[in-house]
Amino acid sequence: MEKKSFVSRFLTNIYVKNILLMIAAGLVLVIIILFFLNRYTKHDESVIVPAVKGLQVEDAEGILKAANLRYEVVDSIFTTGGVPGAITEQTPKEQSKVKEGRTIFLTIQAKGIQMVAIPELKDYSRRQAEAQLNSLGFNKIIIDEVPSAYAGIVISVSYKGQTLSPNQKIPKGSTLRMTVGAGGEVLEDSIPDADTNVDESFFQ
Repeated sequence: MEKKSFVSRFLTNIYVKNILLMIAAGLVLVIIILFFLNRYTKHDESVIVPAVKGLQVEDAEGILKAANLRYEVVDSIFTTGGVPGAITEQTPKEQSKVKEGRTIFLTIQAKGIQMVAIPELKDYSRRQAEAQLNSLGFNKIIIDEVPSAYAGIVISVSYKGQTLSPNQKIPKGSTLRMTVGAGGEVLEDSIPDADTNVDESFFQ
């Protein structure tokens, strides 16, 4: 009786009751959070990403929707010989396991020729100018050297016989012609002034 009475008094104690209620409420809250988190993340529910590379976006749309996936075209690139509008890259890759409703990011082949702005290259060194053009996708560069005051300095860049102005756009990968100074030309400032270099003692 004494033991039972002690337990009864312990459980009816206001502080103990409050602690037990807090523990119970905490457990219920954790269970609810885990339940909804499991539903939100769709735990153990995944789909296989289908292969859509090489397809047109319109055709890939139906395939991705059938797999409960969404898509977004994030970039378009121009590749010589590519099929305009065809998907060239997909992320995540095909056969990857993802959650339903995941967005598949697509890169497509540009439907038109990609135009690139040519930066100001006049007075740059040949090496710097070629590096910039290469980084923009221009790898076919014909070099013409002409006499100039300074060797290795770019005088102009032209496309199909037309000198390009700064930021003028031309088709990516086109053949360019770069005119570069070869040196050998004497600067006017370096030519001695005949009037100022005559030895005046000669006339005395």
